[in-house]
Amino acid sequence: MHKWGLQYGEVFKLRVGWYNWVVINSPEAMKEIMDKQSIHTSSKVPAPLAHDVVTGGLRQFTMRYGPQWRAYRHVSHQVLSTPMTASFIPVQEFEAKQLLYDIAFDNKNQRDFYWHVRRFSFSIHMTATYGRRVDSWQHEDVKQANKTSKILGQVSKPGSFLVDELPFLANLPALLQPGRTRAASYTRPILDARLRLWNRLKKELEAGHAPKCVGRELLENESLWKGQGLAEVDAAWNISGLAEAGSETSFVTMNNLILHLAASPDAQRRAYEELMRVVGPDRTPVFEDVQNLPYIRACVKEMLRLRPVPTWGTKHFADADVKYKDYMIPKGTVLLANTSFLGQDPRRYDDPFTFRPERFLNYPKYSAEYAAGDPYKRDHFAFGAGRRICPGAKLGENTLDIGLMNLLWAFEVRPPLMENGEEAMHMNMDFDTAFEPTAFSAPKPFAVRFVPRSEKALRMVQEQWERGLREGYMLGKNHVSATGVGH
Repeated sequence: MHKWGLQYGEVFKLRVGWYNWVVINSPEAMKEIMDKQSIHTSSKVPAPLAHDVVTGGLRQFTMRYGPQWRAYRHVSHQVLSTPMTASFIPVQEFEAKQLLYDIAFDNKNQRDFYWHVRRFSFSIHMTATYGRRVDSWQHEDVKQANKTSKILGQVSKPGSFLVDELPFLANLPALLQPGRTRAASYTRPILDARLRLWNRLKKELEAGHAPKCVGRELLENESLWKGQGLAEVDAAWNISGLAEAGSETSFVTMNNLILHLAASPDAQRRAYEELMRVVGPDRTPVFEDVQNLPYIRACVKEMLRLRPVPTWGTKHFADADVKYKDYMIPKGTVLLANTSFLGQDPRRYDDPFTFRPERFLNYPKYSAEYAAGDPYKRDHFAFGAGRRICPGAKLGENTLDIGLMNLLWAFEVRPPLMENGEEAMHMNMDFDTAFEPTAFSAPKPFAVRFVPRSEKALRMVQEQWERGLREGYMLGKNHVSATGVGH
């Protein structure tokens, strides 16, 4: 796609299976097509089995644009408002404490950090959504999430269902549709997983043990969703989507940061010098420090530019004819925002494949604010565009900022030791060999060391987590224990 973006210009067409695709390669085209004409370009490709049957038509991520999607989106915006997002900062800071402790005392094989980062991200989104922490990757909620994620991953792969590739087959009687029986076998397990978390939260709320979270907000204010014509099952699906999307994005980006920082000692040095100027060695960073840490924030933005999580871009679907300059894009066309190319275009970025955070030192705001302005001044396109731009972007950015500044305050990220005891000379950064061949731009499992900055820093990491286990934290007016249950 990168080579074609340079060769064929702002937009080009190709044929993939049943559909014509138009690939969008410039910030201007993104703005004009995805933003200004979003009423016609905010849909998703019809998936009669993977969406309509497997998810009962209730998964917001794959839902077509229309009244139902707009109702879901309205609810998402209400529960992920700026004040609501800010209220979860204590959650993120608490999870960062466990992350530092786990990495300090459970990464002897130089690889277990992967699971600690994954737990950190997943627990933040589970607590923000359902009010329940995940204290280890062996937690029952993790096992259940992995089962449903595996199903959704399988059914989302191209070619998983012939009916989704050739949608006219959906007009056949149900018994004659290839794959429909298999699709229907997934419906109940997927729904049950959503309802299990929702119903557990209802019981905790009735018992007075539910801390502040998105699910509690919906249960206490039913008019938020009933006023949109939604049923309780819609509310359960709505918040499950928030946890599903946000957790994976934060986890992948954090591991990408670790990989690139291990290969970028100069960037680490600059980040640590900034941390010592602003935070110092006598306390760990807190969220209020972020506004005074432009290099830390720039590291996050640079990572989202260089490795946006959707490997092959973001897909929309045209519900009506769309015009851009001299191009007429017909109704029924798949629209692919080529997000990787948009962040790696050598005509816009010097040395575009190199991790250089200084590109974004003058970008102190959240990405949503840049998305609303001049498309050529956007920091990145990792959170999408138009009406489907990620509603939880601020929560994700806070997670990344808090996680990164704490990691780099406590540790230097170093290449692994080889069998002979010497440090590896370089980290594998090659896109074709170092990254998973999946829809997410995730690095393959890799090894790194986290070297404590000092004995004092290591002692502080241990002491603050032991105190956290004893005392928990305050989430609004609620005290939350280390298990994530308020009382």
